[in-house]
Amino acid sequence: MVPLASTAPTALLQAGGASGLASRLDSVSSRSPEDMKLRKAAGEFESMLLNSLWKSMKETFSDQDDKDFDPTLESFDDWGMQAMSSAVGNAGGLGIKNMIIQHLEPAISGAGYAVHSAS
Repeated sequence: MVPLASTAPTALLQAGGASGLASRLDSVSSRSPEDMKLRKAAGEFESMLLNSLWKSMKETFSDQDDKDFDPTLESFDDWGMQAMSSAVGNAGGLGIKNMIIQHLEPAISGAGYAVHSAS
C-alpha cells in the first residue's frame, strides 16, 4: 500500500490508489432515480431539523428586552442559519441523513417501488 502523504497525485493514480474513488464514482452513477430522490429528501430533512434546532437554541438565549436588540437583524440571522443548516446537511451533517437512508433504502429497493411519469 502506498502512503498518501508521501506521494504525488499522479504516482497515487499509477499505483492504483484511485480504485476506491473509481468504485465510489461508479456507485454514484449507477444509482436509480428513486435512490437519488431518497438521498436528496433525507439531506433536506436533516437540514430542516438542524435549522429548527438552531432557531430554538437562539430563541432560548436571545433577550428582546436588551437595548441592543434589533429586529432587522433577525432576518439576517435566519438566512445565516438556513445557509449553515443546508451546508452542514449537505456535508453529511450529524449522520441523520445516513440513518434515514439506511432505514428506508432496503424498503424501497426490496419493494420495487418506481415512480412512473404520466404519459
